[in-house]
Amino acid sequence: MAFRAIGFDIDGTLYPSWRLNLALAGLAVRNYRCLRTFGRVRHELRELARTPEYRAAPPGGIEEFHRLQAGLVARHMGVDEHTALRDVENFFYRVVPESFDRIRAFPGVREALLRLKAAGLRLGALSDFPGERKLKLMGLGDLFDVVMTSEETGYLKPEPEPIRVLADRLEVQPGDLLYVGNSAAYDVAGAKAAGAASAYIRSLFGGGKDGGADFSFRRYPDLADWILSRP
Repeated sequence: MAFRAIGFDIDGTLYPSWRLNLALAGLAVRNYRCLRTFGRVRHELRELARTPEYRAAPPGGIEEFHRLQAGLVARHMGVDEHTALRDVENFFYRVVPESFDRIRAFPGVREALLRLKAAGLRLGALSDFPGERKLKLMGLGDLFDVVMTSEETGYLKPEPEPIRVLADRLEVQPGDLLYVGNSAAYDVAGAKAAGAASAYIRSLFGGGKDGGADFSFRRYPDLADWILSRP
């Protein structure tokens, strides 16, 4: 078996994105300006992470990352930083995770994870947002050895730091890790940058470029079969 550990993105990878969009439809309309601004800020943070100044002194943990993020939101929305931090924390880090009591994982996810664990593989979950509550409400929280958010590192995917930290916490080298995600631009590219292998879950409704992932799949049993069949 080529891998010693398997890492998973959460959003859009362990469950269909449309389920979350449906669950949050009403709230999304009422918070449209905040959602749009937040998406713009996350893109801005990815751009900042490429600058020498940021890399010389990245945020030192989640709280510092969230303060930087809130400051950017405040600037774009014309509000004070305290208000931006309060609103962002409430919606994205409290309301959204609690909506996962209505979200079901993709068919076969739990069974595939159990097969991988039974084979002795260590399992990790790495998302650009905190994932513990989401996994617990989806009934998957007991299956992961490590759950972390890239925000802990001060970087978002596709920067390599989050996946390297995940590998370290799983007690493997990046080359012994397979990272599974639904974004070629963030998950596949981030795994490549970190020196890890990648698997890309394709949408049931379309193809999509896999970004040169080592394996592409639509069904979780197929992913488990591929991993467990490797010499």
